[in-house]
Amino acid sequence: MSSSKSSVNSIHSQPAINVVGYAEDDVLFSNKNLSRVITLNRPKKLNSLNTSMVSKITPRLLEYSKSKVNNMIILNSNSPKGLCAGGDVAECANQIKEGNPGYATDFFQREYNLNYLISTYAKPYVSIMDGITMGGGVGLSVHAPFRIATEKTKLAMPEMDIGFFPDVGTTFFLPRLDDKIGYYYALTGEILSGLDAYFAGFATHYVPSDRIPALINRLSNLQPPALNEQNPSENESNILESSREYFSQVNHAIEEFTETKLPNDYKYPLALEEIQLINQAFSSKTIDEALTIFEKHGSDFARKTFAKLSAKSPTSLRVAFELLNKGAQNSIRDQFELELVTASNIMNRKIEENDFVKGVSHKLIEKIKEPAFPDWTPIENVNIEALLKKSIQTVKLQNPLIEQFFGVNFNNYPFNMGLPNNKQVEDYITGNDGSGRSYLPTPSEVTKHFKATGYDKLGLDIKLGKILSVHGEASKYDNKYVSWKE
Repeated sequence: MSSSKSSVNSIHSQPAINVVGYAEDDVLFSNKNLSRVITLNRPKKLNSLNTSMVSKITPRLLEYSKSKVNNMIILNSNSPKGLCAGGDVAECANQIKEGNPGYATDFFQREYNLNYLISTYAKPYVSIMDGITMGGGVGLSVHAPFRIATEKTKLAMPEMDIGFFPDVGTTFFLPRLDDKIGYYYALTGEILSGLDAYFAGFATHYVPSDRIPALINRLSNLQPPALNEQNPSENESNILESSREYFSQVNHAIEEFTETKLPNDYKYPLALEEIQLINQAFSSKTIDEALTIFEKHGSDFARKTFAKLSAKSPTSLRVAFELLNKGAQNSIRDQFELELVTASNIMNRKIEENDFVKGVSHKLIEKIKEPAFPDWTPIENVNIEALLKKSIQTVKLQNPLIEQFFGVNFNNYPFNMGLPNNKQVEDYITGNDGSGRSYLPTPSEVTKHFKATGYDKLGLDIKLGKILSVHGEASKYDNKYVSWKE
């Protein structure tokens, strides 16, 4: 991806020591050969992100982007339990209750800017999602081209349980997962194992945790190919092509450490008919229509899904569904800005109608087990459309809401280093992959193609088989060829 002069907004340059909860060592920065390692170091809070941590990471990433002796960023954790359990929303709720919603909106602005910076970073950024990776931890990871899951990974977006919405840019990432499963994981908050995350598309690689130290050492010694241009900043396409070559090199290096065989007892938790139901329901125009489909379907899975969704905040359900739909169309920078506008409007709601404060207080501060959820605000008291629009509260945020950084924006991530997705398989089958091919392939030719084009990965046959089971259709002319169906 191309780069230009990076600019730093005042929200990033503000000294971290001025922020609530500042700690000198909550993030550690180190040099390892040709890489720079960012280590989250707030283990007592499971590395929950706060303003102090975000305020340290952003300027370091900008500094590392300009360094000629740094070739890669590696994100890991000092906690044996996981990478990051989320954002420190308890502090946000406490500040709101004390009459200081500005703390929460400032935190989210800093956090979303960091997430956007990661998404447009020109150097390889590798997130080690070993253990608990939720909420803010997902935001630090899924926008990166390299996301390592292990057998210890527990990944989720649990924001719906606290009266909020899946944020940190995931309303851009999740709609791009196959067959609306991103909607399902966003709205239910289901926890994925490392292999589940890998097959769903949250992770790009699956590496046993005991191989992580050796993997980091291998990556830290990688040398990118030399640019031919003496002044590459004047040739953006050259930077892009060089990046592709180096990113491919990083991908192959990680593959050296991945598991080569799936456990005999592994089974992806969503059956084909359940994926089809998810796709049907969340393709509805409104969340109420989706709920009706689950309610009337009759299967055990549909009944459980309906119960889970019905227990969430009605406001959160509708806000999240609208954001996911908009995120499917928006550019990544526009979607981060929309999330920030929405988060700011939610933070500034009246306490008695603020489901975020209710949810965080109930679940994380008071830790009430029964009932599982507080009394959510009745939906008739909420203007959903207004929550997604710039308001007098939103304009109190510093401008620009989301910084330009490297001047990069996109509607689809420039790299997919994970298993092939629906769109890639569809493009190959229909000949829209640039090959100019006019004939239909056989299923075995589909597999052969992806093996030959850099996707010979763990579980490739299973992933392609799942895609073809849902979208493959035997050719009318000869049953051995496959065509694509929606």
